[in-house]
This record gives sequence, C-alpha cells and structure tokens, in this order.
Amino acid sequence: MKINKVIRKYRKEANLTQEQIANCLGVSAPAVNKWENGISYPDITLLSPLARVLKINIDTLLSFNEELTDKEIDLLANEIAELAQNAGYQQAYERGADLIKEYATCDRLILSITSILDCFLTQGVENQDGYEAQILLWYELIATSEKQEIASMAAASLVSKYTSKQEFEKAQQLIDRIPPAGYDKQLIQAMLFKNQGKNEKAYEIYERMLLKNANELWNIIQLIIRLLSQEEAFNKTKRYIDLGKEVVQLFDLGAYSENTTELFLAIERRETEKSLEILEQMVSKIETISDFRKSDLYTHIKFREPRGSDFDMVKSMLKRGLESDEESAFLKDEPRFKAILKALDH
Repeated sequence: MKINKVIRKYRKEANLTQEQIANCLGVSAPAVNKWENGISYPDITLLSPLARVLKINIDTLLSFNEELTDKEIDLLANEIAELAQNAGYQQAYERGADLIKEYATCDRLILSITSILDCFLTQGVENQDGYEAQILLWYELIATSEKQEIASMAAASLVSKYTSKQEFEKAQQLIDRIPPAGYDKQLIQAMLFKNQGKNEKAYEIYERMLLKNANELWNIIQLIIRLLSQEEAFNKTKRYIDLGKEVVQLFDLGAYSENTTELFLAIERRETEKSLEILEQMVSKIETISDFRKSDLYTHIKFREPRGSDFDMVKSMLKRGLESDEESAFLKDEPRFKAILKALDH
C-alpha cells in the first residue's frame, strides 16, 4: 500500500481530521491533504512523529511488513503480461516499475514482474538496452533475497543473460552463490560450460545427473512396489516390477538391482521357493552393482576402480537386512536361506 493510502487509512481509524494531524506535526492542513492524495510526501524528519500520531510504527507507515498473497501476486503479474500484450511494452514497464516501488519488500512479486518484462523484451522493443539495464538491476536485487529459492531463480536468470553477453566470469560468480541443492544449479553450470566450449565438463555434469536420477527413479519404484505388495495390489505391482527392470536395463544399473524388483512381492506373498531363487541370484550377481562404471552412458565420469570392500559392504548390508526383516522371517529355517547368509560372509 502506498504511503498516501496508509496515512488516510490510519487517520480515519484514529478518528482524526487532517487539521488535527497537521496541528500535531506543525504543518498546514493542505500539506496533509496533499500527502493523502499522493501529490507530495512527508519530510523524512516527520515520519516518526507521523507514525506516533497515527498509532502505528514506521514499518507499517512505509509498508515494509506488508505481505501479498500468492493470488494477489499472480493477479498483478497477469496484469503486467496483459499490458505488454495489449497496450505495449512501455505501459507494462511503467506499471511494473510502480508496483516494484510500491511492494519493495515482496521478492516474489518483483521476480515475477521482472521475468515477465524480460520475456517480452525480446519481441522487438525500442530502447531495449535501456530496459534491459534496469531488468538486470532488479534481478541483481532479488538475487540477494533471504528467500533462497527466489534468490536462486534470479541468479539463474542472470547467469543466462551474462552467458549470452559472454560475460562468463560474472556468470560463474553467480552460479557459485547458488546452494548445492539450489534451483537447477547443475544444469545452469553445464549450460555455462557448453557456451564456453568446455563440452567435456558439460557432458560430465549431464551424465552424473542422469546416473543420479536413474538411481532415484529405481529407488522410488522399489518403494512403490513395497507399498503395493503390502496392500496386495498384485496386478499393479507386476507393472512396476517390469518398469523397474526396464529402468535398470536402460541405465545400466546392473543385474543385481534388476533382481531386487521382484523380491518384495515374493516375500510379501510368502513364496518360499521364489524368494530363495531371487536371493540366490542377487548374491551371485552382487558385483554387477558396479556395471554402470563400464557403461557407454557415463564415459565422461571419472570413476574410481571398484574395490573388494565395496562388494563386502553390499553383502554386509544385505545380510543385516535379511536377518532383521520380520517379513522374511518365514525363510529363516530354510537350509538354502542359511546357505545364502553364509555366502554373504565370504
């Protein structure tokens, strides 16, 4: 809310006239009238006394603590987009600048308006450089926001703009400010490498992301299979088992992982023979957990050579899981199960 509206609102709530306000502050009633109509503003030395007279604090007087709802932000952002489409860029820019001044502490609104004006700037706008300079300043402002997601999104937009200008050092400095889990940091870094001609580094980032996401997808499928098995939704479980196997095969995650997709279902259904068969296959294929290191999907990643201790750790984890899992307790007296546990000790 603009200061003129704040003064009028709280003066009326306090049941004061413009003349009473003027008398308290040592100014004329017409001066107060001009404040309320937005023609002029109170002198900075009058802000504290004015706030006391209105029985509010300085933050309220200057709208520092004013919050907009998501719906209000979306409506204002849509207004800017419609102005740019229907009334021209100049009007949209002027209205956007006014809103940014009015809601100077609403980082999400500033980012939304800046992004919209930035988008429309590419559509043959006159004096494009002048507008772009101000847009860069707004992005820089929001890139320092205490709200990390908003700051990261603003930084990402700045990286794109500086990269297009071949100002790679500035772009890298901004990427370094984004937290490791920030807004698409790895993608942004890879795109910067690509624009710098550092393709090998870009490939490495993309491949690491591919491997990481493939493993996350596989893990999610395992969790869904377990839930579906517990709910005895076995028809749907089969669909996810097949999907899990396909993910393992497509992304070269190894036969050990492929075999685990059926284990939860077999155990949940208390299928002794099937459960033992799957476990025996898993134990025999433990070393395939390193197959991704040999895949042509990940040739730009420098993997260390697998060590025997890596496989020992997997064996130990599998053994502890089998020994402590109550759902597989029906297998514990089976000689083949005991042989599987023994094999995991070697």
